[in-house]
Amino acid sequence: MITCPICKKKIRKITGTHLSYKHRLNTVEFIKRYPNIDRGMIPWNKGETKFSHPGVLKISKTMTAKSMSNFTNWHKLRRKSLNYAIKKSENLAELIGVILGDGSIEKYPRTQRLWITCDLRNDRYIQHLVNIIKEIFNKRPSLRKKKSQRGYAIDIYLYRCKLSAKLGIHAGNKIKNNVGVPVWIKKNKKFIIKCLKGLFETDGCFHEDKLNYTRTIEFTNFCSHLREDVHSMLKQLGYHPQLGKRYVRLARNKEVYDFKRLINFRNY
Repeated sequence: MITCPICKKKIRKITGTHLSYKHRLNTVEFIKRYPNIDRGMIPWNKGETKFSHPGVLKISKTMTAKSMSNFTNWHKLRRKSLNYAIKKSENLAELIGVILGDGSIEKYPRTQRLWITCDLRNDRYIQHLVNIIKEIFNKRPSLRKKKSQRGYAIDIYLYRCKLSAKLGIHAGNKIKNNVGVPVWIKKNKKFIIKCLKGLFETDGCFHEDKLNYTRTIEFTNFCSHLREDVHSMLKQLGYHPQLGKRYVRLARNKEVYDFKRLINFRNY
């Protein structure tokens, strides 16, 4: 029991209703007058249900009649978050290149997961990807360390609904789906450069043979559609790529170094 400091009456709760009807005070005025007793203040409906208090029952009936619930505001915010828009940008083009290379989109009953695996030693590159994902989705991705064949790796992942539709990439196995680069990227030179950067930094390699004076930069992938898209985009930029069964390669020394500078290859 709690003693009301005004009427000295012992009651179970000092409620707003008691203050209003007995003392013509509201809760704020009461707390200002008695600052040290605010811990005894309990909302009138604290611990009550529609089965134990007629006031709560009345509220429940009113909300039912208006097709409302205690989670109405939450549902509105939730619907808004599901219908998010992603602005086409250079960072988005680079992220799509990374996903097509070392990433994937996995489908679940109520959501989808963006998943990218990176070498633990590439800490600057990991932070670079985290910043890009945070900027695009307005949400920081989660990180998880795991063992890999080369030591340790970091998984960067993010859960969001409708990811595949928003990014234009099929969810599931990339090889079975024979994924390719979204059309909007192939229509813009700046987007092409950024997408190629993401692709080559994940599934690409640079080889320099000083003895034979040869340099190559190569993209390796098992998706034929993706290899053809990379070959086509390189030609759009004025290069002369070689297209193989598993690779797309630049072998002219001048083009190799020019392309490395163009995409700022693995420079963090």
